[in-house]
Amino acid sequence: MTTCMTLTRAMAVILGVLASAGAPRAQTAAAPPAPAAASDGERGDMLSDVELTRAAIQVRRQALVTSVMDLDAKEAEAFWPLYREYRAAMATVNDRYVKLVVAYLDTYKALSDDAATGMLKEYLSIERARTDVKSEYVPRFGKVITAKKVARFFQVDNKLDAVINADMARLIPLAR
Repeated sequence: MTTCMTLTRAMAVILGVLASAGAPRAQTAAAPPAPAAASDGERGDMLSDVELTRAAIQVRRQALVTSVMDLDAKEAEAFWPLYREYRAAMATVNDRYVKLVVAYLDTYKALSDDAATGMLKEYLSIERARTDVKSEYVPRFGKVITAKKVARFFQVDNKLDAVINADMARLIPLAR
């Protein structure tokens, strides 16, 4: 299986999991075969597939958030623009993760110690960046919704991330 097919399959699984996670209430607003290295054409196709799948995941993610937040009209008016800003900031960080996964899938069978060290450093940097974004947005959300609703939002956000991370971990092979 190619790197392109593995990453596309991972994104499809994630979308499927999010789609089956429950219908929103009305409110506004086993290990896979090892992949081969991707060619330049496959890499371009893969990035297009990732973008399309990411857009579909974001739509479903917003629907799930909508279903649990129970926002009144005033809260929704302030929450949703901030939510979109937050998701854009997280997407920037997640772009780094996608690039790291693609690089890893291209090299994992013959991963050198130096490459592994560099990838681990990048992974930890990505995790710090995710935490930094969340740390920036918790107080900002706290200005437009109650602390309990901020906690609920980040619980849902973390649960959705956990589902995605579990599926990615299942599909990404161990280093050789």
